[in-house]
Amino acid sequence: GTTVLLPLRTNARAKMHGHRDGFVKLFARKGSQIVGGGVVVAPNASELIHSITLAVDNRLTVDQLAQAFTVYPSLSGSVAEAARRMHATQ
Repeated sequence: GTTVLLPLRTNARAKMHGHRDGFVKLFARKGSQIVGGGVVVAPNASELIHSITLAVDNRLTVDQLAQAFTVYPSLSGSVAEAARRMHATQ
């Protein structure tokens, strides 16, 4: 499979709140690039994991998750950004 880890410190909202620790990690199936899961270590992680859960339950691809609308700046933008970075490494 494919894995990408995005440090939370790269997120604009995290910078605004002084959050330096944490990350979003996505896993996708090789070939199909269907999102297989993820890990969120961040403030309000239970809110951030929601979009990953929806992606897994609905068998969304990395591209579909990357194109998801997110509010800017928000911590949830890290999930879509991780998906965009995963797409770029394909």
